[in-house]
Amino acid sequence: MLKKILATVTLAVALSFSSLSFAAELEQNMNTLAKNFKMFNKAQNQNDAMKALDQMKAAALDAKQMKLKNHDASAPTSDALYDQLLAEIEKTRLLVQDGKLDQAKVEGKKIAAVKEQGHAVYNHH
Repeated sequence: MLKKILATVTLAVALSFSSLSFAAELEQNMNTLAKNFKMFNKAQNQNDAMKALDQMKAAALDAKQMKLKNHDASAPTSDALYDQLLAEIEKTRLLVQDGKLDQAKVEGKKIAAVKEQGHAVYNHH
């Protein structure tokens, strides 16, 4: 009996640490996205803009590995939102690569819109 209780408690503790780790990793990725979005918008040259976009892409790809649960069946899945976010980052990167930084910053506003949509669906605080 004691072994069963100990096993149950151990499993519960392990699951809670796993959830905390998941939340912390997701929060870190979202912070990286936010920080680099600001850096992108302040970028004065192609190199700085590309660095920020590359960091945003890496954070989005890492965050996509975590499957988020949604309470609204009509809302987009986390995979769909991450795919949309990555597509917007890529469109923006192509404009920067073509030397169109000002136009890229206008296009980059769509990145923020996708991020806000994701927060509205998945951020239930």
